[in-house]
Amino acid sequence: MLWCLAALSGWITRGQLLHEADRNVSLLRSGAPLWQWTLHQPSDLVAGRVFGSADLATTTDGLTINSRDGTPFEMGLPLAGPVDLAHWPLLRIDMQSNHGGTLDLIYQPLESAGPCAAHHAATVSKDKAQLDIDLHNLAWRSIDGRTCQPPGVVAYMLRLRVSVPAGAKLTIHSITLTSAESASLPRVIDWQIADIRLSGTAATDAWAPQPDTLARYRTPLVRLPEGASAETMLLLRDRIRRYWPAAIILPFGQPLPTEASTRMPAWLDVGVCGVYLGWLIWLAIRQRPGVIRPWTEIAAIAAGPLWLIAGLRWGPEPSIPGITAFLGALVYGGMSEWRRRPVEWSWWGRRTADWLYPLVPLPVAAALTWADGHHLIHLDGRHILAYLGWALLQQWAMLALVMGRLERTGLPRAAVILITASLFGLLHTPNGSLMQLCALAELWWAWSFMRSPRLIPIAIAHAASALLVESGLTGHLLRSLEVSARFFL
Repeated sequence: MLWCLAALSGWITRGQLLHEADRNVSLLRSGAPLWQWTLHQPSDLVAGRVFGSADLATTTDGLTINSRDGTPFEMGLPLAGPVDLAHWPLLRIDMQSNHGGTLDLIYQPLESAGPCAAHHAATVSKDKAQLDIDLHNLAWRSIDGRTCQPPGVVAYMLRLRVSVPAGAKLTIHSITLTSAESASLPRVIDWQIADIRLSGTAATDAWAPQPDTLARYRTPLVRLPEGASAETMLLLRDRIRRYWPAAIILPFGQPLPTEASTRMPAWLDVGVCGVYLGWLIWLAIRQRPGVIRPWTEIAAIAAGPLWLIAGLRWGPEPSIPGITAFLGALVYGGMSEWRRRPVEWSWWGRRTADWLYPLVPLPVAAALTWADGHHLIHLDGRHILAYLGWALLQQWAMLALVMGRLERTGLPRAAVILITASLFGLLHTPNGSLMQLCALAELWWAWSFMRSPRLIPIAIAHAASALLVESGLTGHLLRSLEVSARFFL
């Protein structure tokens, strides 16, 4: 089971890397920008607001900013990942203003580095609808006035500071990074071609390219090590992007597809969701006292959450059909429990053992944190309470709903526990290490629930173990606690 979970994680991650590489190659070959900020909503800016004495409003054309007193105001551009300002130094700003003014630029490559600014980088004019700024031709200065190098790879901060008279109105539509040079890429990228090949030791060492290698490439083709785990592949991907944000990163021994990869069309996603919800309604109408078709109900309840999580529909922009299917499965399961419980269970523990047995994974999590973790990070109280509710929801779905029906299939008790733990692991796809840890923990919690069906003690043990891991282990043994498409961020 653990091997299969790790293999599934690696397979999905390799597919994601191929998808990312295909997207970058398509953009580079077409000359489209790799980095573009389309400004439609306040959330398209850092912190969702303008820093300074100015009012931000949303219009059909973009974001409109009104200066209240004529003092400079700043806008931060969100950086989902590093941007390469050395090889893509042309900043194009599509904007309109009803008054003249000036625009400064500020960048900070890392949180630990100091910011650098270029004053009067461009002139804002009501006659110009577009500003083209060559970042290499600007005079960059630090806060104390020292000369800065032109920006290279920036991963922390990129801001615009605008100075216009009081009452002036500025509308910004989009901002892009471009280059006068076209990318040089092979016509066909087969399973062998690579500019840089990484070995397994690159994941354990603080890998960095040699200076001559760094200067030689703009969009290198990088091959990841053979047999690398999902966590290792993503760790190396992030390290490579610190030096070449536009690198084409490919798994070992896999060619880049000649045809562009596509996701499920929105209309098909909605259609499948509609069919699934219709199936749940049909099953609910046909329900009679007693559990007649346990396997059917297990499939109906598990399909929605697995479609959302394992289907990579929970990401920066979650799929509405996926969320709808997830909620539909929970509503159907809750209604089925209300009508007829296949296994009797209760919320609260009645004996001391009901509370102590589920806590066995907690010292295991503490030992892992001590062996391969870091200093505990403070967690917000609201986050702790929210996670306790989330843990209770997960254990109710897995133990009361799914395992309760598995016990009516006639399978041996060991098989019931294994299947429950496997499904719980799959609900954390494609986070390989997290899938394995969750499956192991659920083996114990499923056995505890079968021995004494009390949900609250198990949910508390689940939340305590997960929060300890989140506070002290993420970033080491675990990449993060993120699942679905958010795991790749």
